[in-house]
Amino acid sequence: MLAVGALAAAFVVLPAGQAPSATAAGTPCTLGGLCAGGEYHPLSPTRIFDTGDAVNDPINDVAPLGRKPLGLAKPTFDIGVLGLGGVPQSSSDVLAVVVNITIDQPGLSGWLGAYPSGVAPAQDTSLLNFRSMQTTSNLAVVRAGANGKLTVKLFGNGAVGAAKARVIVDVFGWISTSTYGTASDFTSEYRGARLVPLAVPTRILDTRNGDAAPDTPLGAGTDLPLTVWGATPIDSSGADAVPTGSNVVGVVANITAVAPTRATFITAQPDAIPVGTSPATSNLNPAAGQVKANLVVVPLDANGVLHLYNHAGSVNVVVDVIGVLMLGADEATRKGRIVPLTSPFRAFDTREPAFGNVPLGPGQAENWSFANFASSVTINSTSVGNQLGLLGNLTVATMMRQYPTVPASSYLTMYPGGGTLPLASNLNFGEAEAIPNMVMARYDASQVLQVFNFRGYTHYLLDVSAVILDD
Repeated sequence: MLAVGALAAAFVVLPAGQAPSATAAGTPCTLGGLCAGGEYHPLSPTRIFDTGDAVNDPINDVAPLGRKPLGLAKPTFDIGVLGLGGVPQSSSDVLAVVVNITIDQPGLSGWLGAYPSGVAPAQDTSLLNFRSMQTTSNLAVVRAGANGKLTVKLFGNGAVGAAKARVIVDVFGWISTSTYGTASDFTSEYRGARLVPLAVPTRILDTRNGDAAPDTPLGAGTDLPLTVWGATPIDSSGADAVPTGSNVVGVVANITAVAPTRATFITAQPDAIPVGTSPATSNLNPAAGQVKANLVVVPLDANGVLHLYNHAGSVNVVVDVIGVLMLGADEATRKGRIVPLTSPFRAFDTREPAFGNVPLGPGQAENWSFANFASSVTINSTSVGNQLGLLGNLTVATMMRQYPTVPASSYLTMYPGGGTLPLASNLNFGEAEAIPNMVMARYDASQVLQVFNFRGYTHYLLDVSAVILDD
């Protein structure tokens, strides 16, 4: 078993205080309680930033205006995230925002990093890895800096001075602080949803087979309603059904697009997309023939339904439910509260000698102990205590063939340590591809996570952005 190192000086911004105490709806939140701290507030997906291009107008663009430079010098720019798309304006209310960041047609291969302005990570961390002219996106849980802004860093692997890229940010929700709604008129309306991971990831849709209707690809301009409440696994794995009920207001799922016939984008949202119209936001942007996954955090409609939209060509879609967003938790409890780290933390990189410098082989799984990491996450030097799991960016760095003359493609699955491999995947990749995807992973009882590699010899890394509390 490999151990993840301790996180030195890992401060989070959920205010410290006394142990939480019960608060009835309609009464003030106790000053020592966690109140709505670490709870998720879903929003209708909204585009809050876009550098623009020949077709799309800029949205809240910042200097240097237009497509942003990237290169070896790792240029940065700051964008606002507070007060946009339904996110509150006050930094005292907002612990973090949940956004999807897209880079479109970059002039160089490279990576994109994002962190609170003024709080750069101890070492560079990446959210997106991309090839020249490749459009790619990823989910992120990000804090705003003291100035209410987010810093975006763009590394380009080359000395092309004029290389630039379009950058897009869509917001899907925000996470509240402990001080949100603590006024004397505090009511349950201030409370958000808790993030509750399923025991194991559960596949509820795969349009490639007849296990679940429909069993045909999504065509161009297609809106597919998918009932999430009570959905059961399409295999016989024995995984639990997705919880049901009006308190289940959102879903955390990994959506995979499989070999679209044309370059396209796929959107997940609570509302149906009328025929002949196109949504204003996107969750993943696969190229023709690509297998591309992205984590989504999306509200459900009043009937527990999620709508999937495909823009162009035809594409098969796979949906693995990782967790749900649930209202109604007792204020005195901690389970499901989300606590972002001050800035992303690189938990491990299998290419480094400290983590063995040994790729994960075909059909193999390895365990990672997060006990040291979990115990080192603190609020004002006080441990945050028990944790269910984490949110982080899992990236495949390199993959080598098993047989020199046989091309290979593979996938990684992260799941609780010691458990049985579920029918689910976190990211899909081919040779010579650096592919990232945000993961929500649940620990086992010993705070261990397991990673499985399907084919080839694969190096990978994990940048942790938040932890999920437990009672």
